[in-house]
Amino acid sequence: MPSRSEYKLEARILHIGDSHVEIGNSGDVERATGEREIVDNLGTVGCILCEHAPPDYDARSSLETVRKHDSNLPVLVLTDDETVIADVLAGDATDCVRPDRPELLTHRIERTIEQYRDQHARSRTEALLAGMPDAIVRICEDGIIKCANDGVERIFGYAPDDLVGSPLTELIPKRLQSTYRKSLARYVETGERQVDWEYVETTAQHRNGGEIPVALSFREGEYDGERAITGIIRDISKRKRVEAKLEQSRERYRKVIETSPEALLVADTETGTIVEANPAAETLLGRPRDEIVGMHHSEIHPAERRAFYRHIFDQHAERGGVTKDATGVKIARPDGTEIPVEVSSNVAEFGDQQVLHAIFKDVSERNERERNLDRLRSATRDLMRAETKEEICEIAVSAASELLDLSLCGIYLVDPEECVLRPAVVTEQTEEIPDEIPEFEAERALAWSVFESGEATVFEDLKDEPRGYNPETPVETELILPLADHGVFLAGSVFETELDEHVHDLAEILAANVQSALDRAEREETLSKHREELEELNRINAVIRDVDRTLVQATNRGEIESAVAERLVTVEPYQFTWVGEYDANSKSVHPVAHAGDEDGKRYLESVIRPDDEGRGPATKALETRSVVVIADTATDPTFESWREASLDKGFRSLAAIPIRYDETCYGVLVVHANRTGAFDSRERAVLAELGETIGLAIAGIESRKALVSDCVVEVEIESKDADNLFVQLPQEVGCELGLLGTTLTSDGSLLCFVTVSDAQSSDVLDWVSEFEQIADSRILHETEMECVIELRYERAPFVTALADRGATIASAEADEDGGRAVVELPTTANVRGTVETIREMYPDVRVVAQREREKPEPTVTEFRTTLDESLTDCQWAALETAYLAGFFEWPRNSTGEDVAASLGVSPPTFHQHLRRAQSKLLGTFFDR
Repeated sequence: MPSRSEYKLEARILHIGDSHVEIGNSGDVERATGEREIVDNLGTVGCILCEHAPPDYDARSSLETVRKHDSNLPVLVLTDDETVIADVLAGDATDCVRPDRPELLTHRIERTIEQYRDQHARSRTEALLAGMPDAIVRICEDGIIKCANDGVERIFGYAPDDLVGSPLTELIPKRLQSTYRKSLARYVETGERQVDWEYVETTAQHRNGGEIPVALSFREGEYDGERAITGIIRDISKRKRVEAKLEQSRERYRKVIETSPEALLVADTETGTIVEANPAAETLLGRPRDEIVGMHHSEIHPAERRAFYRHIFDQHAERGGVTKDATGVKIARPDGTEIPVEVSSNVAEFGDQQVLHAIFKDVSERNERERNLDRLRSATRDLMRAETKEEICEIAVSAASELLDLSLCGIYLVDPEECVLRPAVVTEQTEEIPDEIPEFEAERALAWSVFESGEATVFEDLKDEPRGYNPETPVETELILPLADHGVFLAGSVFETELDEHVHDLAEILAANVQSALDRAEREETLSKHREELEELNRINAVIRDVDRTLVQATNRGEIESAVAERLVTVEPYQFTWVGEYDANSKSVHPVAHAGDEDGKRYLESVIRPDDEGRGPATKALETRSVVVIADTATDPTFESWREASLDKGFRSLAAIPIRYDETCYGVLVVHANRTGAFDSRERAVLAELGETIGLAIAGIESRKALVSDCVVEVEIESKDADNLFVQLPQEVGCELGLLGTTLTSDGSLLCFVTVSDAQSSDVLDWVSEFEQIADSRILHETEMECVIELRYERAPFVTALADRGATIASAEADEDGGRAVVELPTTANVRGTVETIREMYPDVRVVAQREREKPEPTVTEFRTTLDESLTDCQWAALETAYLAGFFEWPRNSTGEDVAASLGVSPPTFHQHLRRAQSKLLGTFFDR
C-alpha cells in the first residue's frame, strides 16, 4: 500500500485564484480562473482551494459551481472575512483558512485530502461490495475467513455467515490445498509471494464439490488491529467457455489464413479485367493498386506467353483450382523482373457479376530453398564419403559459401593441448581480409566462448564486441556454430547482413552434418590407429613370447641379456636395443649386450662416457626404477648430449626399461625406435612388464646357482649406524642379539627369530613395538639369561633383495658396538652388485671380509648317520612308530594314544619323545 507521504505527492490541488500561496509539498497545483476551467478540472483533482478576492474571485460563487457538479470534493476557502467564512461553511465548504497562515494551510490541505481519500475509498468499497457480483473474502494469517460478501453465495453456494470462521480451504480443491498452505505460510513468515497478487487464474471448489475456474486478486491490510489479506474471487466460467469458442473460431481462421497467399486479385471472368487488388498484390506486382485495377489479367504476366496465361485464366474461371509454379507461371514486374508464383483460385458471384478470386503466392524463396536443400543433400553425400578431416572441412566450407551466400566461411579445429582454435580450411575471401588468419585462444575470443558453451551465436557488429580478435576488423556480421568437441564453424560478411531463419537452419544442418562426418572420421582414425597399435603390440607380444621361451631355456644371465636384445630388434619400429648394468662406483651404465646395428658398440661408446656428468635415460630408469621415454630425440632438452649421435643413426625415440624383480634392479634395457612417439602408454606398460619378466628370470638363475653350487662366497659385513632394528635395538636397550633364522610366510611377510641376551623381554618388546617396520612381535621362549622372540615384518626389502640375487644370510649378531652378518652367495653371483644393493639400503655398511668355502650337500646315508647320532633310542622309536602307524597322515590313521599304547608308554611320554625327535630332525635338515 502507498504510505501517507506517497498520498501527499500524488494529490492534485485546484487553486481558484491568481495570488501566490505557499502550499508546501502538498501536491501538484492546477490553477483555474473561470467556471469552465473549474468544471474541466473537477475530475482530476483531490482538493480545491478557493481564494476569496472580490471582485475577481468570489469564494461563495466558486463553491456553488463546485457543488453543482461534485458534492463530496473537499473545498478549502482562503479568506479572513468572517461573514464569508460563515456563508461558505453553511454552503458545505470543508474548511476555511486565513491567508497569513501558510503552515496551517498546508496542514489543512493534507488532512483534507487524506480524509477525502479515506471517505472516497470507504464509499467506493461499500458500493462495490454491495452490488459486486464477485466474491470478496478476508482471511487472517492462519487462513481463517473473517468476513465474506454476498458474492460467495452466488459463486460457491455458501451463505456468507456459513463461511465466517471456516478455513479458506473450504473453497479450494483438495489437490491444491497443500500448495495453498505452503504459500500462505511462506508469505506470512517471509513476505515472499508465490503468485501474482494482481491477477491469477486457478480452480476453486463449489459447495456441491464441483470445480469452478476463477480469477483472484489480493490485497494486504490491517483490520481491527490485525494483519489480514483480502481476496476478490471472480467466476470466469462463462469467459472460459467464450474463450474456448473463440479459440475454435481462431483456429478455423488460422487455417484459412494458412491457405491465403500474400497477394489477392479479383478479375471479371468474362472480360478478364482485374477489378480488385489487395496491398500485398501491389508489393508482388510492383505496381500501385490504381494501375493494377483495370489491367487485363494477361498483362501481369510475361508478354511472350500471354496466350498460355489466357488459357490458364479460362480454366480457373471455369472451375477454379490451383496452378503450381512447376507449370512455369510467373509474374512480370515493370522493371523486367519475373517472379515464379503459385496460383489458387475460386469463382464467386459479386452482385450480378461473376468474378475470379485468385491468390498469388511468391515461391521464389521456396524455390531457392529447394535448390539449397538439393545442394545441402549433395554436400552431405560428399561429407559422408570423405575420409579425412581436411577433406571434410574443404567440402563443408565450399558448400557453406554457396548455400549461405556468405563470402567469409571457415572451419576452426581445436588444439586441446594448447587450448586454441586453429584454422583448418577457410575461403579465399577470408584469407584476403586479415594480414594473417587468426587463431582463437581460450577465454579471449568469441569463437572460443561459442565452442565452450555449445550454443550457436550471431554477432551483428563485431567491432562493438570486446572479445573480438581485432577491433579494426572489416567483418560486420558473423555466425559461429559449435562442432561439439571438434571446433567451430564460422560464416560472415563484411556488409551488414540480416541472417534470417532460413540461413540459420541451413547453417545448423550443415554444421550438424559436418560434426557427424568429423565424428565418423575421428572414429575411423582412432580405429585405424588402434589397429596399427594392435598389430604393433601383437608383433611385440609375439617377440616377448619368444623372449619368454628363451628366458626359460637360458642357463646364465648373459644368454638372457643377449637373447632379449636380439629378439626385440626384429620388431618394427625398433632399430637398436642394448642391455646395461649399473656401476655404483663410477655411477655409470656399462653395456653388456646389444643388437640391431653393426656399429652399435662404437655408438654406445660415443654416448656412454665414464666422465660424462649428464644423467642419461638409462641412468634415470635405474634410479627411478620406472620406464623413461624420450618421445623425440631431436627436441627433448634432456637428450641434448646424445642427440647428434642418435640422429646420425636414425634413432628418433627411445625407451629405457629397468630390469628389476621385487626390490632388486639388475640392469636396464634400452630400445631405440626409428620414428618419434613410438612408445605410447600401452607399449610402455608391455615393456615395463617385460623388464620385470627378465628380472624374474635373472633372479631365478641366481637362485638356481645358489642351490646347485657346492661352493659359496661368504661376504662378512658390519654396520654401526644403519637404520635397522638389528643394529639399533642393542644400542637402545643394551643387549646382545643373535639371528636364529628367517622364513617367508604365504602372505609375503617375513618372520625373523632372534635370541636376546642381557635384557628384559618386556623392555625389548616395548622398544620393538615403536619400530614402524615391525607388524607384530612375541616371546617364544624365555630363561633368566636370554629369550627368543619372533618378529614379523610386513615387508622385508633387504632379505628379498638378497634372495633375488641368490644370496642368503648365513648368520648375524649384534651388540652395543654394532651389527655383523655373513651373507652367502653362489660363486657365480655378482658379488659387487649384491654389495651395492646392500649399500643402497644401508650406506654405512662396510665389507669386513670376503672368502670362498666348500658347502657339500650330505648324502642320504650321511644324513641318516647324523640324525642317528643325535636321537636317543626312545626318540627314534617314537618317531618311526608314529610314521609307520599313520600318525602324520591326514586324517590320522592312529592317534597319539594309539601309538603310545603300541609303545607301552603313557601319552605324555610319547609326545615328549616325539617332539624332541622332530626338533632334532628339523635342526639337522635346516643345518641349525
